[in-house]
Formats: sequence, structure tokens, C-alpha cells
Amino acid sequence: MSAEARVIRAPNHLGDVVLALPAIVADGADVLVVRWLAPLLDMAGVTAEVLPFDRGPSGFARAMKELRGRRYAAGSLMTPAFSAAWLLRCGGVRHLRGTSTDGRGFLLRDRIDRKELAGRHRIDAFKLLLGQDVSTAPVSHRVVPPAERVATWRTRLGGPDGTSRLVGLCPGANAPARRWPADRFGEVARSMLAEGRPVVVLGGSREREVTGLVAGEAPGAVDLGGQTDLTDLAAILSLCDLVLTNDTGPMHLAGAVGTPTVTLWGSSDPREVRQLGAPDLPVTGADLPCKPCCRNHCHRRGRGTLLADAKEECMRLIDVQDVYDAAHAASGRRRVDE
Repeated sequence: MSAEARVIRAPNHLGDVVLALPAIVADGADVLVVRWLAPLLDMAGVTAEVLPFDRGPSGFARAMKELRGRRYAAGSLMTPAFSAAWLLRCGGVRHLRGTSTDGRGFLLRDRIDRKELAGRHRIDAFKLLLGQDVSTAPVSHRVVPPAERVATWRTRLGGPDGTSRLVGLCPGANAPARRWPADRFGEVARSMLAEGRPVVVLGGSREREVTGLVAGEAPGAVDLGGQTDLTDLAAILSLCDLVLTNDTGPMHLAGAVGTPTVTLWGSSDPREVRQLGAPDLPVTGADLPCKPCCRNHCHRRGRGTLLADAKEECMRLIDVQDVYDAAHAASGRRRVDE
């Protein structure tokens, strides 16, 4: 291993890894990434060494041992957690670059002021973390799912005719403040099905309840909540004519595989985290003085600005008809290189 060898500690969340891909690919250093996200780097064509690791004490110990064996001289941290810096230092990486967040400043050699990242699209924020130029507009990096997996899901979802107008719904989100109500996803799904458009509802293992609620509101929708791995998800999203989604990881993955999106925005700021890989129509609902608060949990209580209840008012003010109209406007707008 070269004395100048470097390693990048990738983000922990799907959407953030998609947004970090332009910086990771341009940098060319090896990448340490949570194991379930490693297939994304392969689908993105990352040619550097990818080091998957598991969370938890035993995973920490194995990753530390591997890092020590590779003798990296320097590392860049794309996640703000103390544990990320501590792992690399325990792995023998002495020169660390990152933000002085979570009390880890004393572990860093090259500290980045968070003010330098504020207000930028996250693609550019990740580029700055790796010391890259941000003078041009941020551009997404393409993700290509394996052809055989795409073919398998095309057959399972009805063949070429069954997937030509397929609508994907992603009603989950790690943050409650970013979730549009499940019954409203169901209303849109019913309308799409009534037009003869097939609908598939997607979500991770912890989102089975919400995908089940949406599918239950729309008989005929295919509920795949908790039934797909990351490569499956990318393949299915690539088959969709349109994806209707909250601000969540699959939103970014849909754009990265070239599928148009209709995105629903409440607490988060689309100027900083919108997907840039494919055409997108954002639906933001009513203007509220608290938007965007960028909180994962709504802190408001009591009477709202326009509704009787202030809690998650921003998401509940997104109108079903507006979303339905946006879905029609966005259909058939796949990227020109498809």
C-alpha cells in the first residue's frame, strides 16, 4: 500500500451516498461503506477498492483490523459522527479531514467549517469535504442496475406492456416530518389504477406497515414493502415511468437510474437535497413561516397556521389533486439518454 493511500468514509444513508457519488468517483480513493450500501457503489461503476463493513462492536473491530492492514495515510469523513472519525483513527489513519462535529475536532488534522457547507446542494457539500471544485453546477452520477435483475423484475411486474406506464410509490421516510399521509398516497394510487396504470409500492423492511396501508387503500397495487434488496430496488425504479416519493433515499436512487419523480416537500429544503439525476416536479404545499425547518420530527404543537393542528402541518397541506396533476405532467419525461 502506498504511503499516500487514502480512504473515504462514505455516508450512512442511501440518499446521502447517491449524492456523494460524484465526489467519490472524482476522488478515486478507496471507500469504507456500510455493507448494505456497497452494491450502490458497484452499480455506480466505482473502480476503487470498496470496503464494506458492519455496524456494531464486532463490525467495528473487523473494520479497524482491515484498515490497519491497508496502512492508509489519510482519510476523509463524509459523515459527521464521532464514531466515523474514531474508527479511522483506531484503524491507524492519522490524517483525517472532516467537519468538527459531534465532539470529534481533536481527532481531525484538516477541519472543515460547517458554515462552508451551509446553503449548498449536498452534492457540492460532499465535494467540498473532499477538497474538490464547486464552481460549476452540481451534477448527479448515473447508477446502472444489473441487466439480469432488471429483466427479472420486468417479467415479475407484467413484462414490457405491464411496466411501460408503471408508477412507483415510496411512502416511507426515516423522518416522520417528511412523510405525506399514507391514505393520500392511496388516493393517488387508486386514480392511477383506474386509468389502467400499474402501481407498485416500495419500502424497506421497517416500512412494511406503511406500504401495506397504501396498498390496502388501492386494491390492485403491488406491495413490495420489505421484499427487495438495494439492487432490486434500483432495478424496479429503473422500470418505472414515474416515481411519487417523499424526501427519502429511494427518491435519489430513482433520479440516479434516470426515472422522473414527483417529490413531496415539507420540513426539508429541496434547494439542498433535491434529486438531480432525472426530471423532477416538486410539490411543496402551502407556504408556512416554519418551512423549511429541516427537522426530522415536527416540534409544533397547538393550533396551526392554516389547520386546527400544527403537528406536521406542512405535509398535511399538500393537496392530493396537486400531486395527481404533477404526476400526470411528469409522466413520460424520462431522461433523453434513455
